[in-house]
This record gives sequence, C-alpha cells and structure tokens, in this order.
Amino acid sequence: MKEVLTLKKTLILLLAVIVIISCVFAACSKNNEDEPNTTEPIAAADDEYGFETQNVTDKDGKEVTDKEGNKVTTNVAVKYKTDKNGKLYAEILDEEGNPVKDDDGKVVTIPVTEATTKKGESNKTTNSTEIKTTLSNDDTTTGPNTTTTRPAPTGTTKKDVPMTSEEKTTAFNGSETVPKTTATGEEVNFSLVDQEIVTSMLEVPYLYIKNYENSDGVPIELAVHTAVWMTEREGSTRDTYPSSPIVLNLFKYYGQTVVNFKTKCNTVANEVGAPIEYISSNDTFKITEYTPKKQTVKITKIEDLGNNNFYKVTGTVSGCNKSKVVAVIQKNRLDVTLGFSLKAIKWS
Repeated sequence: MKEVLTLKKTLILLLAVIVIISCVFAACSKNNEDEPNTTEPIAAADDEYGFETQNVTDKDGKEVTDKEGNKVTTNVAVKYKTDKNGKLYAEILDEEGNPVKDDDGKVVTIPVTEATTKKGESNKTTNSTEIKTTLSNDDTTTGPNTTTTRPAPTGTTKKDVPMTSEEKTTAFNGSETVPKTTATGEEVNFSLVDQEIVTSMLEVPYLYIKNYENSDGVPIELAVHTAVWMTEREGSTRDTYPSSPIVLNLFKYYGQTVVNFKTKCNTVANEVGAPIEYISSNDTFKITEYTPKKQTVKITKIEDLGNNNFYKVTGTVSGCNKSKVVAVIQKNRLDVTLGFSLKAIKWS
C-alpha cells in the first residue's frame, strides 16, 4: 500500500514538473513572437522622408512676399519624427541629408499638418517661383569604375499634338489617386529636354525586372538599382554615403517612400546583382561601382492623364528581354533636375 502511495506521489510530482516546463516553453515562444528582433541595430529601422512647405525669409528673418503680397514658399527636404506626446513634426535636412541647425546648435524643425500627411507621402505644395532646368544634348556622367554618355534625343512623338507647358507642374500633395498603366488620355508632346529626362529614368539599368502599379508600392528590386543610378547621375565619386540622401533620392524618383528599403536592401541587392550595401553599424550605404547601361528606351507616345499632371508614356525597348514599356509618370518638382516621378510601370 505504501509503495502505491509513493508511486502516486511520484506521478503527481512528475506531472507538475511537465506542466511547469510546458508553461516556460510557451512563455518563451510567446516572447519570441511578440518581441522585435533586437539583433538588428536601431539605425536599420526605416525612416520617413519627404518634403514640406516653408515660407521664405530674408536675412532679417522676415517673410518674403511677391508683388501681389502673397507669401513666397519653398519645398524643403525633411525627416519625420514623433515627439514624446506622439505628435508628428519634421526636421529640416541639408543637401547631405543631415539635420539643419540654428546658431545655437539646435535642430531646426517645422510642424506637420497630420490631416494631409500619411506614411510614405507628404503635404507638399509647389514653389512660388518657377524652377527651370536645362540639360546638354550630350550629357556625360562619371563615377566609380564607369563613364556613361547619352546621345542627343530626337523627337519621337507626333508633331501634330499639343506640347505641354513648362509651367504645368503639379502641386503634389501625396493624396491623389494615381492612374493605372491601363489608363488612356489625350496624346501630347514633351520637349526634347523632358523626353531625355523621362527616357533616362526608364533606362535605369534592370528597371525592367519588375512591374508595379502605384498602389502596390515600389519593389525593392527596382529601388536598389535606382539608388545606384541616382548616385551616378549626381556625378559623385566617393564610395560611402549617409543613408538620408540615398533614401530621399528614392522618394524623389518614385514620389513615395520605398517601404523597408534599408532593412531589405542587402538581401535583395545580392539577389538582383545591384552594387549597393547598407551598413547598419553607421547607417550608411556603400556603392563602389555603377551598373553599366542595359536597356534602351525610345518613347513613341505620351498621353495626358489629367488628375494632377499624370502622364502615360509608351515606348519601345531593346537591349533586354522586353520590347515595350508603359509607365505612369507625374510632372513635379520633387527633384528639380528630374522634374518627374515614376509612379507605375509595366514591361512586356
């Protein structure tokens, strides 16, 4: 009888131990699911960049007005932040992507109208003053390990269709509905300079490896090659870059934030052969070479899709396994040397 009681006690204790061990494993498992991966440095987290409108002031700090008495404004590159109370604000960035500081060494910030600003977008308005850009007919860009020369463009659209106005640029508030690549509109013509710019944007090496509509978000596979191209077109010869201007350049090119770019950059870049590496330890990008030219695009048709200066561009393609490209672009001033953003693209 004593042996039976002893056996029962042993079984009860054994069951209790099993239950305790199970609870411990369950708790560990839950913690692993709920807690973020802390092995990746905080710097690798994606930041939100964009543009905000700021009133222009003179040397005395007074707001500048035009002849009609309207305040003169300009767009400034910013990095979005949230204060301890959860309120959104923006830090103004310089050309290198670093926060601008005042005479006292404090970072210059501006308030953000959250009602018109969503993640990946911004509440931008156009500059009051007209910004015009002139490109040479023979544009040569040099950079690490390569030199690319573009021949002078020729008019590829019909001559009996209206030419778009140089002043016709968008207010771009980031909240409009972007047309799909299947949309159609009235055929128009672009100047040779604008044709050259759009053609060069569509000739970003290996841009043809993915299709996307604007609502899909920008594929990282395209963004890694675009980041390299944007650096090359600026004529830079260094190998390492702060992350801010690289990410901001992508925002200018695509007109929206490339989600998870820094966290996915290295994996995707290795998969698609893009010569770019994100270094999380110091929040920089390394680009040691530029990608040689791959596809050649010849624009054959441009259509005005309306709705805040969206255009559909159709062209023939050579030099790769595609023969046609259809892209939706927006005419804007996110990058004054481009004047356009690529909003959607389809290769076939």
